[in-house]
Amino acid sequence: MALSKIQTLIQKLSESQKVKKVIGDIQTLSTDIQKKVKTLNTDEAVRKYKEIVKKVSKAEKDLEKEVSKVVVKVKKSATEIEKNLSAYKKKAVAQKAEIEKIIKSKRVVTKKKAVKKAVKRAPKKRATAK
Repeated sequence: MALSKIQTLIQKLSESQKVKKVIGDIQTLSTDIQKKVKTLNTDEAVRKYKEIVKKVSKAEKDLEKEVSKVVVKVKKSATEIEKNLSAYKKKAVAQKAEIEKIIKSKRVVTKKKAVKKAVKRAPKKRATAK
């Protein structure tokens, strides 16, 4: 159950425009670096590398914020669901007890009626002529 929730969370995150943008930026930067590797000198490469690292770090922080927001929402909804379930359970238990009480009282009443009818129907002894 938790695995499916995690998979759903990952799927929702991967559908996010911000996440797609970050992935696209990283892929673009990677291809740009591969094209310019031969022409760049060491100083330019270091400068570009630092620039890329900054962009990736910023994108990672943005992604982490997005994930945190989703996790907070999931936890909040889970808490609300648990509260609702416990309230429903209390109501169900109360109704069950009430119904059992009603059924029990009906059984007692029907038993008393049956006993009274049995007493009334008891055959009377007739005087027989000798």
